[in-house]
Amino acid sequence: MFLLSGEHPTLPVAEAAAAIKAEHRAYKVIEQFDQVLVVETKAKPEVLASRLAMCREICWHLCTSGVDEVLEAVGSSDIVDLIPHGRTFAVHIKRVKRHSSEVDVPKLTRDIAELIASEVEFKVDLVQPEVEVLGVLTDGKCIIGLKATHVDRTQFTKRRPTMRPAFHPGTLTPLLARCMVNLARTPRGGTMLDPFCGVGGILIEAGLMGAKPIGMDIDAEMIEGARRNLEAAGIKDYQLLVGDARHLPVAEVDAVATDPPYGRQATTAGLRLEELYGQALPSIAGVLKRRGYVCITSPADLELKELAKGAGLRLIERHEQRVHKSLTRRIYVFRGK
Repeated sequence: MFLLSGEHPTLPVAEAAAAIKAEHRAYKVIEQFDQVLVVETKAKPEVLASRLAMCREICWHLCTSGVDEVLEAVGSSDIVDLIPHGRTFAVHIKRVKRHSSEVDVPKLTRDIAELIASEVEFKVDLVQPEVEVLGVLTDGKCIIGLKATHVDRTQFTKRRPTMRPAFHPGTLTPLLARCMVNLARTPRGGTMLDPFCGVGGILIEAGLMGAKPIGMDIDAEMIEGARRNLEAAGIKDYQLLVGDARHLPVAEVDAVATDPPYGRQATTAGLRLEELYGQALPSIAGVLKRRGYVCITSPADLELKELAKGAGLRLIERHEQRVHKSLTRRIYVFRGK
């Protein structure tokens, strides 16, 4: 059970699914609600939490019910068997946006806690519980789970681009950069290429996640900035090259995640955007391992599906994100042959 961040309508769900696939695990969607995704998978919660950006909590799903049947659902679930005897516990209920505004959250929290405590002699500890029961109110439902792990999202704030040795105003936020690394199904221990790496924002997220980042940029100053930023982030195993993304010299890579230049602060070296993408996509496809994934951005007024198809890349998913009033970016995921 994933409690998602809700900062984008489609990216959090897509990132969670992609991270599971990147761990070479299958999954089956059981339920999906506003900011809650319930899946059946053998992927490890702790590993997924170390990867994900747009997720807050990962739990073992216990039950889903209407808001009027929560106590009955909890009482008939396996919750008593899952909390070891003698452990301390706490119940927390979170409301997504304004869903189920009629529910008295403090009262529901107390009622669930009392129900659990009445079954076995558990002790409530609201400060440092050994077991946390999490309930989420959304879409007229209450989804209950046992907390498996927490996603530390504070790390992304600490790594904001302005805090790095080398800064460029066109750099993606760490949250979106990490999401793109996951959307590319980047395997831990594998290689991930950013052929328009700039000062290395996407490379940093790949490296911290356990992949080897390979970055290339046509601007030598950008590559030097990426080197400084990677070193400052404590990433030692990386490769940086000065070069043209339309003529990639690197060997095969497991995944590609990249944000080509298209905004106000970017330069395309005199090329029209359609030319840049049209020539870079075949080059990217040429270095991608068999059936590998590419996550790439573009402005919304440039359609990449046909350009990518001509390069031998198949569209898997597409998302839109408003950057400012004059720019909406598209985030594409393609798969190679």
